[in-house]
Amino acid sequence: MGETAVTQAASARSMVRLGLKGALATVDAASGAPYTSMVLLATDLGGAPVTLISTLARHTKNLIAAPAASLMIDLSNAAGDAESGGRITLIGGFTAVPSDGVRARFLARHPSSTTYADFADFAFYRFEIASAHMIEGFGRIVTLEAGALCPPPLPDVADFGATETRYVADLRRRWPAVSGLDAEGVDLRTDWRSERHAFVSAVTTAEAAYHAAAACLEGDQLRK
Repeated sequence: MGETAVTQAASARSMVRLGLKGALATVDAASGAPYTSMVLLATDLGGAPVTLISTLARHTKNLIAAPAASLMIDLSNAAGDAESGGRITLIGGFTAVPSDGVRARFLARHPSSTTYADFADFAFYRFEIASAHMIEGFGRIVTLEAGALCPPPLPDVADFGATETRYVADLRRRWPAVSGLDAEGVDLRTDWRSERHAFVSAVTTAEAAYHAAAACLEGDQLRK
């Protein structure tokens, strides 16, 4: 992968990590027509989008009947000029996944979801990415394959998942906005937006991510 492709892939992964919500397009089970709805988003450790939805919802019924879907994450509202802002459309499909490994990350990003997360009709779904179409601004358009969006799990990903919550809790004592930690960066969530600090290079353990995140956040604090 060339330098430009590497940069584009990193930008795409960052867009997905930053997305707090997305426009989900499914095939309507009743009519066969496209059906679009809004869903809240987080990501798993590997960078795949995760949502918490009810089996009673129309989009969930559509996914059960036909899992193929697309998901658009729009960050352009932060740019002032909607045409110049970044957005990405993911192509693939949502599948139901166990709550282990995604629940803590999702609820840290969307605390209000704790009020219904344990309802019997709600379940976590992960978007399995086949490809993506990214627009970073006027004329800056690129198509990416799945591997660029969700790189293969790192060797110690099991260790990472088992200890991430503890390290996030520790970081939140100094930086309450921290909502997630992964091999490539640390995520923060305020009342109205998300923020991401990317590491200089990827790490392989949660402990290394913890120290890299603390260095990033401390440096940002000093710059302010």
